[in-house]
Amino acid sequence: MRKTTKAAAVVLTAAATGALFTATSATASAAAPWWSDPATCTNPLTAVQRTVDNRVVQVRYGNCGGAQYGWGRILNYTGPEYIRFEVDLNGDRVADDFSTYTAGNRNYTQAYPTSSNPNRAFRACYVVPANGTCTAGNSTAWW
Repeated sequence: MRKTTKAAAVVLTAAATGALFTATSATASAAAPWWSDPATCTNPLTAVQRTVDNRVVQVRYGNCGGAQYGWGRILNYTGPEYIRFEVDLNGDRVADDFSTYTAGNRNYTQAYPTSSNPNRAFRACYVVPANGTCTAGNSTAWW
């Protein structure tokens, strides 16, 4: 009887430790892993681009610190306009996170890690107000 009780206690303790580890890992991985300056990334390429009101909007990707990241870039801008980069994490093609920058200061956004998971996708867009969002009319396709 004693051995059974002790074995059950060991199993319950291991299960609780595993659950705690899983919860801690999920919380840690939920933090946005943005790369602040993709100008430091190597081998940048354009995944998809679109011309919007004579501005070229691009989703770019490259190697940032040993991992592949994607970011948004705008070309042919004419003033303090904004480039917005949206990240979909769950496959519904709605932005779950984003980065926006003023094109007059910097013509690219922060970068977000790419993934082989088809649920993760990126798109970039040209917006006039800083709080503008990407739409079918102002953005690249999801990549």
